[in-house]
Amino acid sequence: MYWANGIANELSLTSTLAAVISTAKETVQHTPNAASPPSFASSTRIISMQSSPHASFFLTCTFNATYLWSSKPLTILSFVKRSDKHIEDFGNNQSILWKPDSSAFVILTDKNYLLLYMIMAYDHRSFEFDFPSHQHTQVSGPGEGKGIYTKLIKFRLAIRVDAGVTCGACTDDTLIIATRKPPAIQCISWNPQQANSTQTSLQHRLGILLDDDENIAQIHYDKWMNVSMWISSKGRAYFIQNVMPRRDSKSSVKSESSASSTSTSPAAPSFTEPARWTGCCFHGDDSSSIDPATCVAVNAKFSLIAVGTKSGAIYVYNIHNYTSTPTLSHQMQSPGSTPLFDAHHNTNGSSATQGGVRCLAWTLDGYALSAGYAGQGGLVVWSVYGAMLCSTNEVENLVDSKESLAGIHDAYIHQVNDMFWGPGSHQLFILSQDLRETIYLHTLPFAKSSLTSFHDHNNARRALLQLDDRLLLYNHAGDYTDNNTNSIDPDAITWTNILYPTIYITDHWPIRYTSISPDGKYIAIAGRRGLAHFNVLSQRWKLFGNQQQEQRFIVRGGMVWHKQVLIAACEVLDAPQKTYELHLYSRDINLDQGSRLHVEPLHSMPIYITICGSFVLVYTLENHLNIYALHYVEGKPGTASLDFVRQMTLSGVVARAARVRGVSLFHGDCGDALHSLDDVIHANVLLLVDGKLLMLAPKFQHDEDDLGLQDRDIGSGQMTYDLQTLMDQVECYWIGQKSVSNMLTSIWAINGKGVKVFTNVLRGDGYGFHSFGRDAFLESEPTTPTSPNGGFFAGHQRRPSYTGKAYSLGYHIGIEPSSPHSQAWLEIEGESRWQTDLAHLQDSGVFIPLDFYPHAILLDKGVIVGIEQNVVFRESLGFLIYKTNTKTHLFLHHLVRYLLRHQLDEDAVVLARSYERLVYFSHALEILLHNVLEEEAEATPTEEVGGAILPSVIRFLDQFPHALDVIVSCARKTEVALWDHLFSSVGQPRELFEMCLMDGRLRTATSYLIILQTMQPQTTGSKDIIRLLQKAMDKDDYDLCKELVRFLSSIDHSGKSLHDALVALKDADRTDMVDAMEKLQT
Repeated sequence: MYWANGIANELSLTSTLAAVISTAKETVQHTPNAASPPSFASSTRIISMQSSPHASFFLTCTFNATYLWSSKPLTILSFVKRSDKHIEDFGNNQSILWKPDSSAFVILTDKNYLLLYMIMAYDHRSFEFDFPSHQHTQVSGPGEGKGIYTKLIKFRLAIRVDAGVTCGACTDDTLIIATRKPPAIQCISWNPQQANSTQTSLQHRLGILLDDDENIAQIHYDKWMNVSMWISSKGRAYFIQNVMPRRDSKSSVKSESSASSTSTSPAAPSFTEPARWTGCCFHGDDSSSIDPATCVAVNAKFSLIAVGTKSGAIYVYNIHNYTSTPTLSHQMQSPGSTPLFDAHHNTNGSSATQGGVRCLAWTLDGYALSAGYAGQGGLVVWSVYGAMLCSTNEVENLVDSKESLAGIHDAYIHQVNDMFWGPGSHQLFILSQDLRETIYLHTLPFAKSSLTSFHDHNNARRALLQLDDRLLLYNHAGDYTDNNTNSIDPDAITWTNILYPTIYITDHWPIRYTSISPDGKYIAIAGRRGLAHFNVLSQRWKLFGNQQQEQRFIVRGGMVWHKQVLIAACEVLDAPQKTYELHLYSRDINLDQGSRLHVEPLHSMPIYITICGSFVLVYTLENHLNIYALHYVEGKPGTASLDFVRQMTLSGVVARAARVRGVSLFHGDCGDALHSLDDVIHANVLLLVDGKLLMLAPKFQHDEDDLGLQDRDIGSGQMTYDLQTLMDQVECYWIGQKSVSNMLTSIWAINGKGVKVFTNVLRGDGYGFHSFGRDAFLESEPTTPTSPNGGFFAGHQRRPSYTGKAYSLGYHIGIEPSSPHSQAWLEIEGESRWQTDLAHLQDSGVFIPLDFYPHAILLDKGVIVGIEQNVVFRESLGFLIYKTNTKTHLFLHHLVRYLLRHQLDEDAVVLARSYERLVYFSHALEILLHNVLEEEAEATPTEEVGGAILPSVIRFLDQFPHALDVIVSCARKTEVALWDHLFSSVGQPRELFEMCLMDGRLRTATSYLIILQTMQPQTTGSKDIIRLLQKAMDKDDYDLCKELVRFLSSIDHSGKSLHDALVALKDADRTDMVDAMEKLQT
């Protein structure tokens, strides 16, 4: 989902201080009674960093100063430097606590003081452009159009905590701190006039911590879920709530207001009322095998808690509800448990946890987790469910020595002290230190998938990446035209760069939603206000001509395309109260509020919008799924309307509407391409909630009641639904838009380990093999019309010619096709049995493991396309360059193997013949045979009973002219020890060699000759080679003749076999060949 892109930028305080500090170096004077001086030599050494809730601003502090930064543009707005006397009285700065509304912050000192500062905002700009010429065009970067407004830092109050301060957290009105003696939790008001109004809870009276000698070392409060995480001095992690006897909380979020609150719902701790802390230990409750926790991060979007540990492992726990203990979801192991080049531990003890997790940070959308490690551990970025997206550990392979490693300017490859994600999660701010313990502050740019901001099905079918200032559109490796091609061109331009319009991105950065049309021709974006759309063919943007209209609405829930119509769910700002509407715009008409095709009012804030065929789905904050019929006449761009069809209530399935990531309607016969009201009534509902892919299957009166599927019934009018869980830990999913032969429908779910595909789910009966044609297969899916050389590539559709024929081994499934491109499978008798019912839905998926992250699935090419991170280092530059590589994985052999294992041989043949035109089809068959052969050869006798499918695979291969080539190619790439097992199912190599000679497949026969020489060296003589030589001469294949002569020389160093061959050729009156062989011999 996230990949580092480009190079890191280093931020420095030196140039800022130069304007106000006269000397280059400063020394800090200390009195005899003062604390020991800090261990660093410069006042610019950053010791702590903290971002605002939306990362628009952030604070950094040194031992004597605090700096307020703006994230965009990246600059210092204000800073305050403490005097030597102030430091002597109150102590050195240690850490920062920032109020959620960014109006104040607290500095914790080493003398147990809380220093309260207020941030004063002023309505005028801090910086103005001053160009020497009035004709100079002012060009602002993304998010810089409105400039920087003045902010000042003012000291208000110093609070002494006699009990000592270990850590703290913040709510809207309360500062929460943990004290040492006595161990307790105190709630203090942010208001200086109410600083003496506190609430104290003694630790031993709470009864939460497991051991009496255990103290609270870290506190993390999450506003969006109203829960706290405590890490104790013994490395345990606790799930904490403040249960208040009231119905709602001051800090509760509107997105969760739809859930019915009870008397035990958690509330934000407040200094005005006594806190009622309750909680449980969810990490480290087993003291015999505890992995001490070092940090924690909460993902409210997916209801997850990430716990970093001393060993370097990251444990991710699932929050099911407020009343149960979080359970372990998955674990992410550090890629490098040892330091690079065995670097020595730091003498100050900072690397006491060598390789341990130092800090964790979820992206703002919750789709990725960044982890910073201590002791040369570097930086790693994971997807939400455990796919490693980026790691600095591979830098070890790019340098030759420890000295070269120390010369890299990117200090975060050594140790990360703190980090956070910037606005839009386009940049990662990293506070790190190098081997010399010098502190650095870097920003690392990232490219992210458009699915992270909006889980649109078209975004999932295609690869669309968002950067800070542009989009990257994947061109599907050469598939540029509407004509189908037989291969993937590795030399084609892979990505198309689409720059955001400057006039839009300067004021409305970051981009919140991105949507691409099904045909890939149009792209829509939406930022802070308004929207814009782009034509891929003409390379032109369309914006609102009246910018005041652009400022009047915000896109909420997303945007979708239907042919030439853009449908956007919007929040209208210029109304007396908040109103929500669906706006329909035509691509062919200029963007203007007066030119909207249709406006549909909504009764609640839209959370998610999508389109299934000709029906628009709108999921709202009230937990309602509204379905609208879209009426659009192609060729008449000014006519489009919406009609309300039905409404479904999902309160029995979804606890909080804000956690829904995707909604779809799915029909067993047509997927999500619904075109009639009857399709909608009989369609299933797919939901992606908290990483679970759920299916709601409608129940009708004629359905049997003994299906055993009544996990939960959801009422919707007169219809009820059965709830099924297709897959857990799902990051995104998409529905195959088109059918491929007898695979009518498919659902592809992606998690951190690979892809799981569900095929022909709830497909109806009566599909004979004669009903599967190639009409839907003529157009490539998906196509991208951005070709610099598409016409040339489309005209070269070559495929290897096979002189042999199918059924060489005598196995028959159906009739023999007259050519590889024929539709002979249409004459296979019977009906397709490839379908999945509700009773076997969860266990019938085909899992495809991947070593990269997928971003597009090309159904018609049988390929999964993904991205892999790549790091480049050049000593002449001294810094790392991050790039992305495109990788592919064939999925055909996974599906075929699944069908053969379930005795669906006819369906396997029909599906495979749909891909037979591809130039890499034989390679897919070879992978199938190789995987089955190795697994069954290594299996124990008990595992083979009922599970061996090698004979079925051989029978399947024999339906294609590639069979003999695939078998010998697989054998030559497999260990010799497995050959006996392979040829016991295929037949003797001698027989296969004779078949190849009869069919004229001389090169294949040569490969079998090598197999014979290895398995039976005594029986392989020169006669077989002479026969091959004669046939090769008949076909004028002199390259093969040369290879055979060399083969003869290699098996008989005496030269006798070569001499016998020359004599035989003379007897056959092949003097030309004899002359050529004699030249080769000399």
